[in-house]
Amino acid sequence: MKNELNLNPHETLKIGIILNLVGGILDAHTFLFRNGVFANVQTGNIVFLALFIDRDKTQKSLQCIFSIIAFTIGIILTEFMKKKIKNTHRLNYVCFILIIEIFFITVASIFPKNMHNMLVIITITFACSMQTNAFRILEGTPYSTTMCTGNLRSACSYLFLSVYDKNKKNGRISLKYYTIVIVFFVGVLIGRFLTFYLEEKTLLVCSALLTVALFILIFSLSKKFKKNPANKIVP
Repeated sequence: MKNELNLNPHETLKIGIILNLVGGILDAHTFLFRNGVFANVQTGNIVFLALFIDRDKTQKSLQCIFSIIAFTIGIILTEFMKKKIKNTHRLNYVCFILIIEIFFITVASIFPKNMHNMLVIITITFACSMQTNAFRILEGTPYSTTMCTGNLRSACSYLFLSVYDKNKKNGRISLKYYTIVIVFFVGVLIGRFLTFYLEEKTLLVCSALLTVALFILIFSLSKKFKKNPANKIVP
């Protein structure tokens, strides 16, 4: 695996683990606590929309529609921030995206069950879409922090290549992907447990984990700069 000093700090495995843990918690929480809508997985919401749109389930359909719209807006805003925010040795656009995500998820934790469900779903989906678009590379290879399908496909593909080609590097990459998938699964389990006991305050746990990721990122940026002041940190 690459030396962390040669990576963009937000592409490291430890950041990926935290974000996938949060992704699993959020998916479990919104599905169990917010009327069966996924905050992260828009494939699920598109399926639900197609199934419910003609079955007199207006509220469910609207939640899916607004979730998809919020996801789209979040992606566009992330791309805008990439272009407009100037990176420094202490902060880059990814730090600002984490700050925005922490803010919106914390705000969403204010509302108890069945109170403004649609607004909460839109808020969480918007935050998650920014995370999805900002954190797309894990130690040099593409991945997702909010869903498992692509990560599981990559894990299986690299596992086969490691055996077929007898390539240890592919084996390490496969292990990395399997680690991320397992972490997401654990996040879902934790999200289920926390939602049962903490209800809407489960989101504060997510905010706390994202805050940890933010401080790790800021510290890593500073460390990388001190190690090589001439090194330009890029997205």
